[in-house]
Amino acid sequence: MNMNDDFSIEKKSIVVKRVTKVTAGSKRLRFASMVVAGDRKGRVGIALGRGSDTKSAVEKASRKAEKTMKRVQLIGDTIPHEVQMKYGAAIIVMRPAKPGTGVIAGSSVRTVLELAGVENVYAKQLGTNDLIANTYCAYKALLSLRNKRVLARMKNMQGRIELKEKMDEERLKKDLKKRALKRKMKFDEKKGGRFAGRFDRDGRKFGDNKVAHDTTTKTPVKEVKEAPKKEASVESDKKA
Repeated sequence: MNMNDDFSIEKKSIVVKRVTKVTAGSKRLRFASMVVAGDRKGRVGIALGRGSDTKSAVEKASRKAEKTMKRVQLIGDTIPHEVQMKYGAAIIVMRPAKPGTGVIAGSSVRTVLELAGVENVYAKQLGTNDLIANTYCAYKALLSLRNKRVLARMKNMQGRIELKEKMDEERLKKDLKKRALKRKMKFDEKKGGRFAGRFDRDGRKFGDNKVAHDTTTKTPVKEVKEAPKKEASVESDKKA
């Protein structure tokens, strides 16, 4: 795994549970956490971590989820075909959707699909509402997908890959524009766009090289205008 891939991996905690074990004369308190990790480009992993506190449980789960990430066979921004999966008491049905539909799913299934890179899909939970069971079921359903036969038979699905590439290029262009705009705003602020009329540590105005404050007190010096002389009073004294 490259260093660039590490920064693009996102991690989300699904649930943190408190687990108590009753022993002779006392109770042992521990925590369990389910974490999903993915790069939104077809790789996703899940893991369950346990620890004496919530922080250690989440850290263990996130490390394990990152190590166990696997590639999912997608077609563009959706799944290649309908799939129904059962894991314990959890039953999940997933169907491909048209562009612009979005991720229509709830609970932990939505998190797994989004971090895997699926943008348009229908998903329905038919079994239990347990978050951990549904997370394992959704992950197992994604791993069972196969896109070779679909790409060979359906021409519509082949266009989804090209559409996905175009959308990714547009997003990249938008991100570059936003970054350029932020840099420009910072440059303008340094020049004195937002800080016009204020002084820096050296007593210079933003955008001005001249010193505009008293070096002893380090306070801005205000220009003192001389009061105009009263000519009328002088003329009256002469007449007198």
